[in-house]
Amino acid sequence: MLHIHLIISGIHDIFLSCIPLFVAIDIFGVLPIYLDFILDSDENEEKKIRKNSLITAFSVGIGFLLVGRLIFIVMGITIYDFEIAGGVLLFIISISNLLSEKSGGKMLSLNVNKQDLGVVPIGVPLIVGPGVLTTLLILVGLYGYIIVTIAFFINILLVYAVLKYSRRIVIFIGKTGSSAAGKIAALLLAAYAVMMIRKGVAETVLLYLTKAKH
Repeated sequence: MLHIHLIISGIHDIFLSCIPLFVAIDIFGVLPIYLDFILDSDENEEKKIRKNSLITAFSVGIGFLLVGRLIFIVMGITIYDFEIAGGVLLFIISISNLLSEKSGGKMLSLNVNKQDLGVVPIGVPLIVGPGVLTTLLILVGLYGYIIVTIAFFINILLVYAVLKYSRRIVIFIGKTGSSAAGKIAALLLAAYAVMMIRKGVAETVLLYLTKAKH
């Protein structure tokens, strides 16, 4: 029974970690930009771009997870401090996404190697940007490396599925629908950011009150 309870608890934590990461990645907001990049690409080029973007996104995310935790220890930053700062940052990012349009691939120089687009800007910062990195660091403080790594990997698989069938998805929902989905995701991210700020402030106040009693 104990093992079953641990498994259920682990699945629950993975699910809770997946949601904010999915919202932060905002793959449906990235989708129209991705389509602009691969517009004139053949199937093989698209596969290489997609592969490079996913490898880059996952590598940067995991690398930042490991280094970011060390920064916490060296600088003496608590999870509550970062939760408040991260919440503010995510709120700014979400509001920016709500009020403005993301720049499309056509803004890039035509001299850029198409395969390199998978690294920058698709892998970083479109798929894994400041919001995702902040979310990863916050979540690892709450659920630990294993849970967050699994949740991040699941999200990368979801991103792969969306990018792989991107042309079909856009035909089905249209560019307007994809843009609307991105705006809804940004709104959810704003709400999640407010929750993090509220929780971080409450926990910080509670921590100082507890220290004051002693």
